[in-house]
Amino acid sequence: MRYQFTRDTKLFLLATLLYGFSFSVWELFFNLYILSLGFNNDMLGLIRSATPTAALALGLPLGLLSDRIGRRISMLVGLSVGFFGMVMQVRLLDPILIFIFGLVQGAGIMLFTVSGPPFIMAASKKENQAMIFSLQFGLLTLAFMIGNLVAGQLPGLVESLLGYPQGSAASYQWVITAGIIFATSALIPTFLIKEHKENVIDRKSPISIRKLLRKLANRPIVRQLAMINLITGFGAAILIPYLNVFLRNKFDISDNLLGLIFSLASLMVFSGSLITPWLVKITHSRIIPTVVTQGTSIIFLFTLGFSPFLWLAAMSLLLRNVLMQMSSPLIENFAMMVSEPQEQGVISSIRGMGWQTGQAVGIFISGLVQTRFGFSPLFITTGILYILSTFLTWVYFRPREKELSHAG
Repeated sequence: MRYQFTRDTKLFLLATLLYGFSFSVWELFFNLYILSLGFNNDMLGLIRSATPTAALALGLPLGLLSDRIGRRISMLVGLSVGFFGMVMQVRLLDPILIFIFGLVQGAGIMLFTVSGPPFIMAASKKENQAMIFSLQFGLLTLAFMIGNLVAGQLPGLVESLLGYPQGSAASYQWVITAGIIFATSALIPTFLIKEHKENVIDRKSPISIRKLLRKLANRPIVRQLAMINLITGFGAAILIPYLNVFLRNKFDISDNLLGLIFSLASLMVFSGSLITPWLVKITHSRIIPTVVTQGTSIIFLFTLGFSPFLWLAAMSLLLRNVLMQMSSPLIENFAMMVSEPQEQGVISSIRGMGWQTGQAVGIFISGLVQTRFGFSPLFITTGILYILSTFLTWVYFRPREKELSHAG
């Protein structure tokens, strides 16, 4: 099957590739940067909770805003605000100010995030949507791979050129800031995108918002989408953002090797995203591949957490990442398929709020658990939560998918 991409989807995918670079650098080094400032894991957990807390608190208003002002403007504003918040977090030393600008980052990135899926639905044909959702996710991970591979080499280079001590806050600060500045280039293709009006609420009909919220509150599928994201988000939050800390503490690996491992993980996820549309085609389902890949990934999650060997832990991390992440674009596409065009931004935000609720609570709790009990309880808890979310995905969404198939 030949896939066709419109000019706007190509620009959107290019923006995805560019802004993804900054997040790869951010996720690789921000934890280490905060710890290098002398803060403990408790404070790290509190600081990291700021971004999901803002996304949670503002998720619904931002979804409504996206539906009203359009996807293009929302993505432009969201990226700009998010980048500003990120820059300020690495230029300030006061933990309160870092937390505040973490809130700013969370608001901006949430506005951008909730606008993406509705944009894809409006700017592409139905037969191309699974591929575009998968490719958008895959390009994001490809950007992570490039970012991790390049950024892993940069602290040592900065330290040698500027004479900073190894693992110093100043070297991490330079690297993270450079990544963010480069990622602002994503604003150019986003600016060139044309607005698609067919899934934007009529600005002259404020009553439609109240009717829309009442309608969504009464739909079980919306509550189920949010609940599964809540469970998955909590399971991910208590562990996944700290895997770099886990590997550093357990195996005492270098920044170079850390960057290499996470870049290979991103490459595998990108490769998996190219396979995902093929799985949809042969199973005629988005839910079956989701459940199979997520369920299998849990095996490698436990191997990663309890292996005494670095090579086995690294291999398990790679396989866990690709299998778990392959399902993300499929569920995103499914959520948009069960939504009316005018409610897609709100449903995207409701799903995001479910995820961010788990993130806000989980990231903070994780810091407390790490300090007192280590990582073993976190791996066990995450595994149990992933098992539950996978089971509920099948129970809730497979019957609904069959209904859609018969209706189509």
